[in-house]
Amino acid sequence: MTFLSRLATLGIAKETTQGTYVTPSVSIPFTKASFVDDIAQIKDESVRGNDTVLQGIYQGVWHSSWDIETWAYPDIAGHFLRAMIGPDTVTPGVSTTMSASSIVGATTISTAASIAANTYVQVDTAANLEYAKVTAVSGTGPYTLTVTGGTGTGLTLAHASGVTVVAQTTHSFKQNRTFSTVWPTYSITVNDGVETRGYPGCVASDVQIKIDPKGAVTLGTKLIGWPGATQSSWTYGASKVAPMLGWQWGMTNAGGSSTRGLSLDYNLKRATEPIHASMAQQGPREVFPGAIDVSGSYKAIYENQTDLNLYLNATQSPTTATVTQPIAAGGQSLTITTSQSGYTKGSVDLGGTYIQAAFDLAGINNATDTGALAATLLNFQSTAY
Repeated sequence: MTFLSRLATLGIAKETTQGTYVTPSVSIPFTKASFVDDIAQIKDESVRGNDTVLQGIYQGVWHSSWDIETWAYPDIAGHFLRAMIGPDTVTPGVSTTMSASSIVGATTISTAASIAANTYVQVDTAANLEYAKVTAVSGTGPYTLTVTGGTGTGLTLAHASGVTVVAQTTHSFKQNRTFSTVWPTYSITVNDGVETRGYPGCVASDVQIKIDPKGAVTLGTKLIGWPGATQSSWTYGASKVAPMLGWQWGMTNAGGSSTRGLSLDYNLKRATEPIHASMAQQGPREVFPGAIDVSGSYKAIYENQTDLNLYLNATQSPTTATVTQPIAAGGQSLTITTSQSGYTKGSVDLGGTYIQAAFDLAGINNATDTGALAATLLNFQSTAY
């Protein structure tokens, strides 16, 4: 029987102990996914008085490899950022309730706690959930919040007194690795129609972030883990949070904001090795990640030498990419910063309709990022990744 690939489901869960399988806690919508049980083949080519080279094949050590591409959904992206960069420092948003009901088109709401101006909030839950931006606050409790809804005016739905109003949580991902650091590992589970199979002990070796105004922002993640095994079925339930789109990207480099950016890719890599040791088993003792290496590529409209001078003069100033959703999608955002960025190659292309420039980038260790790169994710998940 042939199975429809679009029926496949994928889930992930953070482990407490590497290699101890955990049932998925997060469902992953994906655009591409492939996995392999990588079993070394030990070939017996001993001379045995016959006319054949190969005398036998035996299984050697065994690990798994995953390659997953997903759109940058604000609630899911944090899992892959944590897996590659470092700890998630959480600053929870204010969580309060409405002190009075509101009508359709309301431009103010009354809340029990204050929420600062210029904050994006999630009002209500389930079918009545909508997003708004707080533009002003007054009062001493209850507080009056002036809000702009997803259409650019007031709220689009009516809300009852007592419903929740939640501000965005800030997730800051920075390198912070010491000798005592226990690196995060994950169990990945797939139901491909043939079976439900789980792969514990997975460690991220590569994360690629791709931004292009003509499409969605994507995350490509490669992981190495332990051998897979059949697992019990689980309940799939991917969220409906809108993805981040390329046209929502703002670029800052050369000391100012830029409208020249055409595309930006970041490649985050850790040399990751499954360590096979004296444990009398085919699977690894552990999967160990090395230090991070950050590189990238940037294409821009060539209308002046501002970008090219970063290469010619070895300026090594900050480069920051920020993707911010509109109010209707929650105003959720992802900011990627290399505070000391090396432009290691620069070229000008005269072959297209308009002149473009292309650059290779490198993230350099610095005190601001406490490493080569830092990422900040604002969304409505209040717990750490």
